[in-house]
Amino acid sequence: MLTTIHSGIWTYQRLLEETPSEARYEIRNYHLIEMPSPITQHQRIVGKVYRSLFQVSVQIGEVFISPLDVVFDEGNVCEPDVLFISNENKDIITKKNIVGVPDLLVEVVSKGSVVRDYVEKKNDYENFGVKEYWLIDPLNETIIVHSLEDKKYKVFSSVEEQGTAKSKILPDFELSFEEIFGVD
Repeated sequence: MLTTIHSGIWTYQRLLEETPSEARYEIRNYHLIEMPSPITQHQRIVGKVYRSLFQVSVQIGEVFISPLDVVFDEGNVCEPDVLFISNENKDIITKKNIVGVPDLLVEVVSKGSVVRDYVEKKNDYENFGVKEYWLIDPLNETIIVHSLEDKKYKVFSSVEEQGTAKSKILPDFELSFEEIFGVD
């Protein structure tokens, strides 16, 4: 379960100075949110997404996997499960973190992160201008691909029970229902 801890205004600098490095935190609107460790199923899905995205993006950008801080601004920092940054956008990659807006973000929903992933992160990613947001929900066995159009997310592709979800910004990137939710 996600919890907001420690009162007061939290910035990325304060996060670095006052929290244990082995713990996982995000900042939303200057509020610190503690992130629990993911479960095995979550990590299996993250690995599958990373491998698929890596295979289609080697020449056109770089793929990263959590934990890695994405700093939108001092009061908004997240750790998406998987992210893609195009070669045209690579100046946001630093030695320590990502400072700016990635092209594509993927979140795998956990039992305690439903509202955070479906509502808060979707709104934040839309407001910061992330071109594409993939939401993979193992609880409901769905994949939803949100694409930014006129500064608003629209569902570009979705999968439930069968089929293949596709990327708008990376034509060769797709994930099938069976690939993600099939027996391991």
